[in-house]
Amino acid sequence: MKSITRFSAMLFCAVACILIFVSVWSGKADIGTILSPLALAVVGVNSPLEYADAVINELYTEEEAQRVKQTSAVLNLLGFGAGTQQINSLAYVSKDISDMIADSESMYASLKKTEDIVREDLSSRKANTVFKSVSVNDSVSEQNVDIAAKLGEKLDLSGFDKTKPCILIYHTHATEGFEIIDMGWYSDGYNSRTKDTSRNIVRVGEEIARMLTDKGFTVIHDKTIHDSTYSGSYDRSAKTVKKWLAEYPSIILSLDVHRDAIHYDGKIKSKPTCVIDNKNAAQIMIISGCESGSVTDFPNWRDNLTFSCKLQEKVEELYPGLMRPIFFCERKYNMDMTRYSMLLEIGTDANTLDEAVYSGRLIGNALAKFLEEQTD
Repeated sequence: MKSITRFSAMLFCAVACILIFVSVWSGKADIGTILSPLALAVVGVNSPLEYADAVINELYTEEEAQRVKQTSAVLNLLGFGAGTQQINSLAYVSKDISDMIADSESMYASLKKTEDIVREDLSSRKANTVFKSVSVNDSVSEQNVDIAAKLGEKLDLSGFDKTKPCILIYHTHATEGFEIIDMGWYSDGYNSRTKDTSRNIVRVGEEIARMLTDKGFTVIHDKTIHDSTYSGSYDRSAKTVKKWLAEYPSIILSLDVHRDAIHYDGKIKSKPTCVIDNKNAAQIMIISGCESGSVTDFPNWRDNLTFSCKLQEKVEELYPGLMRPIFFCERKYNMDMTRYSMLLEIGTDANTLDEAVYSGRLIGNALAKFLEEQTD
């Protein structure tokens, strides 16, 4: 097995070397570009496959890198994949974000530090109910969440047809944005909230939609800005959901995608972060509401909670540590409007856009796999 692993690594590196030679010869890259991932390999990359992956990410655009990395699939077909570290085609920086980072360097250089940003792992923080890989922060005194029972329940996905519009992604708070560069601190001179959909939570929604679409699901991604004024945002997004349901009654699942904000002492900001395949990812929290107290007319909340628990189990199977505990609360947040509804909090205002987009890529891929399994 070790000899096969070594041979597959050598074969892939040989392919990478050919690609590097062609890239330099054709003018796509220079030696300086090559040395950047090489330096990374010297200090922190653990295998030839990781080095090859770093080189490919450095030399090629997002689309080109995706095609190049299909070489790993060829290795698997040849029988060389067993025991090797797989090239993760999801762990890359999108070209638009790479360009944005470069364009933002001078702006960040001119900013003055306001306070620190602390990186935290919130994968088990505040969870008061845990079963295996699924954790819940149950804030509802009248309800006790039985995770094991929820995982044993079946979902009703009858009528779910991926060739028809079946998933709606929208953003009640579309202007929620992120840091562009990780400085370890933030400045009040930079406001992450923006209507620019290439920089706010809508960009993350695009990544989720793209992953689902690539798997054959028909997705509607609504990019309406509902929070030009904060008050009334949920009323406005409810109208958007109603509009799409009237046009496409085939929609069974709706995702309201947000980003969180965690501030300590009113100043220090928290960025919930994990590492998936050697790349930082913003941790994700599912909010699942229920009918309790003043919250009424919410008949499907139990189904939503079942969906949330089962999806979290799948995500944690694929990407351990990506999920924060499900927040179970006395809220509706328009989650009564489709058969299954979720509110996702992807990162915080202290995470970078790249970290959040990467997490969107991961949750989109996990959701696609989950739905495929549930509808087989």
